Amino acid sequence: MSEVLRDLHGPLLVVRPPVPATVNKAGVNYKSEVTHLEYSPRGAYDEWLAICEGILAFGGDAIFDFEEEDEPFLDVGELRLERDGTIRAEDGRAVGHMDEVSTGRVFTANGPWVVLEGNRLRALLPNLVWHRRNEHWYYRRLLSRIAEAGGYELELDANPHAWEGMADVAAVGDRVVLTYTIRGHYDQHTSPKTLRSTREGVAYAADFAGIPEEARIYAELVYPHFHGDTVHFSVRPPGGGAPKLVHYPGGLWGDHHQQVKEALGGDAIVPIGREDAVEAYAGNSRQVEGGVLVPEGTSEAFTSALEALGFSIRRIALYELFGKAGGGPACATLYLPRGLRIPADSPLRYSVRREEARRRRERLPERLLVDPAYFEGKPRG
Repeated sequence: MSEVLRDLHGPLLVVRPPVPATVNKAGVNYKSEVTHLEYSPRGAYDEWLAICEGILAFGGDAIFDFEEEDEPFLDVGELRLERDGTIRAEDGRAVGHMDEVSTGRVFTANGPWVVLEGNRLRALLPNLVWHRRNEHWYYRRLLSRIAEAGGYELELDANPHAWEGMADVAAVGDRVVLTYTIRGHYDQHTSPKTLRSTREGVAYAADFAGIPEEARIYAELVYPHFHGDTVHFSVRPPGGGAPKLVHYPGGLWGDHHQQVKEALGGDAIVPIGREDAVEAYAGNSRQVEGGVLVPEGTSEAFTSALEALGFSIRRIALYELFGKAGGGPACATLYLPRGLRIPADSPLRYSVRREEARRRRERLPERLLVDPAYFEGKPRG
């Protein structure tokens, strides 16, 4: 097995706190197409805290940093988004503009492929959808701090093709499923939609990581499944059982599900039902060591199948953050490779800044209200 695939799923996971000015401004997946007019930034933050707590509970740790760009939106009461994109505090002061806010940043699964090679830390930065292309700086800064803390040399590369990061990479033992979108297939039975990762993008990522061609399984997505991690996730059962792909067959175009099944073997597939996959985002569950974080609302049949593999289950309620924006625990987390060194007392660890993170919630707005005219004329989907 490739060392990169063997060490892909470490106990340290990158997370990124949701922006206090939480709004579905781009509408490029089927949840965020809805023009919600009221949001709770504090509620979204509580859901993010629940993911971090779940990671700790299963023996992992969340790696993150707070961002100076958030400061104008803290301690200002409720926020209001006006039709021209101006964000105002409760006292009427303009505190920012929505065009300058990275509303998608909590989706850290769209982050870089990080590879550990001895004392070198290599990372391939994603090439994201238009409204998220300014997010590279966060990963550059965070990875620089990780490299410094662990004593690594850092090498960064960027994918020249559309590639939405590790959300389209699912490693199952010595094979890896790489998902992508194609115009006319992805949106065959609906109106034209924003395309996400391309085949060229996922292939470039696999080349970067040194994954041999025979280990790759390419699979096309169909709407509303905009990333592979809305269709499936891989698990490594406690006690050394064979890796599995927990998978929704209806999320792939044409016969691509059958191709995945034949490549991995039928015994490697744990099926997800349609209701769990489409409505509850079951494919966006995340294994952390011997446990799995699953979205609240998934069925008992789904969680029982995971428990039968030996996993502990922790349900995460995500009604504000991902109920409106679309996603689940996997969307908000990015695996760092097993073996990566970060000192136990590093301020990059959630376990170290836990109380600080909890206190911060009181500084966030309880509500953000949106002028309906803000969405007029904006493309959705």
